[in-house]
Amino acid sequence: MLDKQGAYSVNEEIEGAPPAESRTELRERRLAETITVNRYLYLQTQQLEHMLLEAVDLQALLEILLVSMPRHFSFRVAELWLYDPENILAELIVGGQRYGHSLQLHQDAFAMQELYDLEPDIVLLTPTDTRMFEVLKQEQGIDYALLMPLTDSGRMIGSLHLGLQDNTLMVGGPEQELIAHLATMISACFKAAVSRQQVSRLTMLDPLTQISNLRGFEKDITREIARARRVDKALTVLIMEIDEFDHLYDHYGERSGQFVVKKVAERISSDLRATDMMARLSRSKLALLIPGSGEMLGQEIGERMRADIESFAVDDGRGAVLQVTLSVGMVSWEPQQYPAVDLPHLARQMEMVAGKALALSQAKGGNRITLSRLSTLIS
Repeated sequence: MLDKQGAYSVNEEIEGAPPAESRTELRERRLAETITVNRYLYLQTQQLEHMLLEAVDLQALLEILLVSMPRHFSFRVAELWLYDPENILAELIVGGQRYGHSLQLHQDAFAMQELYDLEPDIVLLTPTDTRMFEVLKQEQGIDYALLMPLTDSGRMIGSLHLGLQDNTLMVGGPEQELIAHLATMISACFKAAVSRQQVSRLTMLDPLTQISNLRGFEKDITREIARARRVDKALTVLIMEIDEFDHLYDHYGERSGQFVVKKVAERISSDLRATDMMARLSRSKLALLIPGSGEMLGQEIGERMRADIESFAVDDGRGAVLQVTLSVGMVSWEPQQYPAVDLPHLARQMEMVAGKALALSQAKGGNRITLSRLSTLIS
């Protein structure tokens, strides 16, 4: 609107413009936003707590921390450092190599302690913090990192690092209390999982070969099927048996028989990837889980093992050199081709089908690999 001098009045409100917020309205709006964010964090933390409490072993716990938790809270990536001075965790964690640099075992706690002040507490690192050069080194586009110390009775047992692209996380007041509570729960769950797995390992380990026994294999295959379905990758099971083992056992005795089983298991294990898992199912029967492997790769691996054992001379420890061969049965599962809901049932089916394939190899004279399929068993 023009004034008497023909100029626009500076005090005149522009039509259609929203009214300016008063200080009280601005304070109330910001308070409402904070309450909304806190409620969201609280609900997400509750859901994560339930997941942590349901983790049955270290493998399940690692999957939550390194895969589920970043998605849950919209972090770009997670990294976990664990203090393992006596290599206990290295022995307990199965397939830890699949996480690459995201999982690091440290024999010295100094590197972890250097990330925190005198008292380990929640820290949000900014791009100018020199500690950003120490964590999440393999990740691109990470400018901020939330550090969560894991402690047991004041002693550092690990450090969880969560990466962000921008500074969208508030770490102060209620938020810091929630994150600190979560760190305490993760520490407690981790300690409990280690204790459970140490006890469980004694009952799931074959004393002769130091690989999984039948009970351990049944647990491993169910877990790997669940993982294969989650990442949509194939899984292959090989069941192998030493040919003419009863004759070898009767002719050379129990000691030589056990020595052969141990040496064959060691020979096969030496050629496995870190993610492959081996078990002893019975006196002369072994099993192998090969994650990420379909029929073609599974057959290639099985044939290579069979040929390697055929050319392998086993010294029985008392001067006799023994030649043995393997019969192999194989089955592969493709999540897209054969979707399954009942994982324990599928695990039993895979073991049964691979066992039937093994029997066919033996019926044909042994020293061969036979493939069977699940197509007629899974609807």
